[in-house]
Amino acid sequence: MFGLKRKHLKQPGVMGIYSRLDDALNAVRAAREKKFTVGTVYSPTPRHEIREALGLEELSSVKLFTLFGGLIGIVFGIGLTVYTTMQWKFIVSGKPPIPVVPTVIVAFEFCILFAILFNLAGMLIKTRLPSLRLPEYYDPRWTEDRFGVVVLCSDADREQVSGILRESGAEEVHEIRG
Repeated sequence: MFGLKRKHLKQPGVMGIYSRLDDALNAVRAAREKKFTVGTVYSPTPRHEIREALGLEELSSVKLFTLFGGLIGIVFGIGLTVYTTMQWKFIVSGKPPIPVVPTVIVAFEFCILFAILFNLAGMLIKTRLPSLRLPEYYDPRWTEDRFGVVVLCSDADREQVSGILRESGAEEVHEIRG
């Protein structure tokens, strides 16, 4: 599913069902040329062509979650090591009170742990999972072999949007009530 955030699920629009990716891409481009908002494009498999047609060429921001998780993990690991060595002193002839090598190892392990956990949390947040309910207009064929294009529009523009979707090769066109 490529498109806008979930708030569009309650907006009125028109949905077209396509058997070919090229037809769905033509519908997306035609709707965007006419200044209509393409709410969502459903696809059985992830396709980069859909992202390009929607103008979603930026990369995911999940990597920032991973970066911040790693940095927080390093700080937490160093803090835990320093706190532990200060609470339970184990002074051995001439060694520093806060040993560097064990501190680096613990900081590295916490860096990896927190990066993985933040990556997982970021992925769940950015993909809006778990999706507890599907939109009313959802068609199970989109997960098999069909493509769906949802164009958001007002009631006055429904005929024009329906025409755009039919001209681009839609097998079926349905209205979505908001």
